[in-house]
Amino acid sequence: MSDASSKIPGALARYRVMAFVTGTLLIVVFLGMLRYLPGLEDLKATLDPAMLVIAQIHGFVYMVYLVTVLQLWLLMRWDVPRVIYMAAGGIVPLLSFFAERRVHAEVLDTLEVQK
Repeated sequence: MSDASSKIPGALARYRVMAFVTGTLLIVVFLGMLRYLPGLEDLKATLDPAMLVIAQIHGFVYMVYLVTVLQLWLLMRWDVPRVIYMAAGGIVPLLSFFAERRVHAEVLDTLEVQK
């Protein structure tokens, strides 16, 4: 196993954790945006302070998520559309969960072939 190959399992683990954390925070932020629907004006006053903090946390976590995406992407030597798909997981609700599952399976397949 080459030096880059030995780093892949750690990079994959970090990516998986960040995909779940980022995806979960994105869902919370998305649900918080529902308060702007007509008829839910009473929720707006009570949710605004909490949602501001959660949205800021999601922004910071998304930056860390992007670092894990780039690290795994570089180690795997994938094409550009793949990194765009993975990065979109932090801005499209639920996509990070689907992308994580697909990426995890593909990395494991690649590692099995290299053995």
